[in-house]
Amino acid sequence: MKYPIVLLLCALTAPAIADVTDWSSAVKGIAAGDAHWIEQTPALAARADVKQAQQLEDALATALTTNTNATLKALRTIDAGKGPHMVGSDIVCTPPLEKSPAEIDAFYQRTRRALLETVDGARCLWILEATMEELKADKARQAK
Repeated sequence: MKYPIVLLLCALTAPAIADVTDWSSAVKGIAAGDAHWIEQTPALAARADVKQAQQLEDALATALTTNTNATLKALRTIDAGKGPHMVGSDIVCTPPLEKSPAEIDAFYQRTRRALLETVDGARCLWILEATMEELKADKARQAK
């Protein structure tokens, strides 16, 4: 009889604890490559609103170079549909198009190097390379 009560208490308190997550600390930890925070990303993504999901995706994009393997592992879970507002790899592995050309190129170079150093980075690398090729093609069309 004691165990069903414990399970019930866990079920009731886990969502309450989850709702008090310090998003600022989470986002900073993920971007810094903190494995603990990166591992929490799929759970955070599952309850993130649109703005929080965008913050998580930006942090994961930064984490691609600070903790590549952990980030790719989190992305595999997110890509499997665990975050209602998160796009996942299709956003995280894309250069920050709203930034300057120099910042886009710096992201590309850092992220490409990091992805080439792991066997799990092929999908993300493909997205990164395809996006950069599209940017180059657009730039060439605009120059005509």
